[in-house]
Amino acid sequence: MIDGAWDWRDEEAASCLRRAEGVVLAQEFLRSNPVYRTGHVALLHTHFPTAAAREAALASFGWPWGLSFPVRSRP
Repeated sequence: MIDGAWDWRDEEAASCLRRAEGVVLAQEFLRSNPVYRTGHVALLHTHFPTAAAREAALASFGWPWGLSFPVRSRP
């Protein structure tokens, strides 16, 4: 995880960022975004009456962020 005090303008930090994969940077952006984090936590703590309702909520949450969540079976 990228430390909040990390200065991307520092040459060593910039070199590390240039080597990072896009997926890692995207994940880091989402983890550090308070709007995403709040919505994700709320989604994780929601009980859905059906699997279809859960899938619809995941799709609705993920769409603005460009995400898709794998379908997981639950008992």
